[in-house]
Formats: sequence, C-alpha cells, structure tokens
Amino acid sequence: MSTELHHRAPGPGTSRRSFLGATLCLSSLAPGVSTGAERWPSRPIVLSVLGPAGGGPDVVARELTERIGLALGQPIVIENGAGGGGIVGMDQARRASPDGHRFVFTHIGAMVMYPALFKSLPYDPVRDFEPVSLILTSPMILVASPSLGVESLDQLIELARRKPGALMYGSAGVGTPMHIFTEQFKAAKQLSIDHVPFKGSTGLVQALMGAHISIGMEAAGPFMPLITAGKGRPLAVTGDARMKILPEVPTFTELGIPNIGMSWLAVMAPKGTLPEAVQGFNREISRVIAIPDLQRAWVARGSVPGGGSPEVLAERIRTELPRWREVIERAGIRPE
Repeated sequence: MSTELHHRAPGPGTSRRSFLGATLCLSSLAPGVSTGAERWPSRPIVLSVLGPAGGGPDVVARELTERIGLALGQPIVIENGAGGGGIVGMDQARRASPDGHRFVFTHIGAMVMYPALFKSLPYDPVRDFEPVSLILTSPMILVASPSLGVESLDQLIELARRKPGALMYGSAGVGTPMHIFTEQFKAAKQLSIDHVPFKGSTGLVQALMGAHISIGMEAAGPFMPLITAGKGRPLAVTGDARMKILPEVPTFTELGIPNIGMSWLAVMAPKGTLPEAVQGFNREISRVIAIPDLQRAWVARGSVPGGGSPEVLAERIRTELPRWREVIERAGIRPE
C-alpha cells in the first residue's frame, strides 16, 4: 500500500480537521519521512575500532553492529586501526565530523591510562569526545605457576614478603592495563615483585607454562586454557563479583583488596556530535546488550555486559583518570 499523498482539497463530506489528521497519521507511518531536520541515521555509520580485525574488541564490535545496523536501517562500517595502541585511531576519531555518523570503539587504556603514561597525546579523552555507552567490563585473573607451590592469594603475599625481590610477574607489555593493575596490587600490599614484560599475551602464557615467571594477570581469554589444563592456578579475580566461569575463585575485594582494576570497552563520539545521534546510538547499544544470547556469549568469555546512559560512562572516565594516574606515577611506569 502506497503512503503517497495527493495534495487536493478535501471533499464536501470531509472536514479540514479530519483531512489534516489523516495526513499526519500517514506521515508518521511512512519510513524515512521527517518533518524537520534530516532523520538520523541518514547514511551508513562508521565505527572505528582500536585494534586489528579478528582481535577481541573487533569481535565484540561486530557482534553489536550486525544487530544494530538492521534495526537502524543503515549499515555500520567497521574500520580497524592498530596504530600506536589506539592513539592514532583516537586522534582520527577526534578530527572526524560530529554529524552523528562517526563513532569510535575504544578501551580503558586509550581513555584513562594514556593521559598519565604519555607526556603528550594528540587528543584529550574528556575535551575531545562525547561518551555514548559502556560496552562491557573484563575482570582480570591473577594466576600463579603451579611450581610456585601457593594455593591462595594469602600464601602468595606471605611468600613475596618472605622473599622480597625473588618473585617475578609477567604482563602483556609495559603500560598495559594488566601491568598497571598488578602494580596496583603490589602497592596495596607493599610487595616487591619484579616485572617481566612480554610482547602480548602469548609470551606471558608461555612463560607461565614454563615456570619462567611466578605469576601473571590477564583476562579470561588467554588464561582459561592454561587454567583448564592445570598449568596455571587462579588465585583471585578483579571486580566486585566472582566470575561465572570461575565461581570458586574469590575476588580481590573479598580478600580485603578492593578496587583492583577491570578492563573495559566503550563507544565514544567526536565532541559536539548531535545529541539525537548520541542518544539514538546509546538506545540501540543498550537494547542489543540486553539480548540474552549475546549476554551468555560474553559471560562465557569472562566478560560482564555493560550498557547504561552516556552519563554512566562519563562518570566512570572521571573517576578512573585520577585513579590510574596515581598508580602509574607511583610505580614510575613509562612506555618503552
């Protein structure tokens, strides 16, 4: 049935009021009809993902955008960029048009850690961006090599205090969230444990398997095969709730060490982006995140679905910026 309206005067049996009412009613049913500004989205949306195709953030972004694009009636095009750990991608996103058709899929490092790690950045996470939505959080797992002979976090702490400087911990690289979170743990318990950085999670996992390092902290993805094979002993997880895939492992909070960090992913927009675009994209992200099968998939991978308003994400950024600056400066962490 066509919704085209032929503009002719109402017949003698039709009142002007009923004619106008019918016109407005049909207009509201017609897809794409707008009585004012251009309807959002009016063309494909571009989402810049800080990370290579096939990486963890890319997988999550594609799971979201496939469903959101269908609902919005416009495709969402993903652009991958791995330059500078996300710095290049953030700078490009900063300079993008704020017309509501450009967004960036970012992470904890680029948003709240890099400002303390680097003397200068080409972007400011607060000044240059509009928060859209938190996507998910990822608890970290502290794992010990079985050869270390510890069964609990308390035993690890006691051993580290008895043998200061004798233990070594690994991370996926200098300045990574896992490096910073482990330094936060060390400072909280005043431990002397040396850092051994690797180029990515693969080297860290291999070093733990070979007992070349004592402990390491990472997300579930790299560590679960190690744990399942009995080649890594989980001692504690970050966050306020136990991980569903490791229900027997206590949280740092339970063990009296609160606020050890969790990694997270979020969507941001260039500063000045149209409010209707920010709110519209936020609504669609929240709707998709609430879909049960997607939630089950993320939980099975060790993540916690996010969502919430742009203000929730903005508050997270405001809270974490000074927190990680303090940890980074106290530990003297500087990128290589």
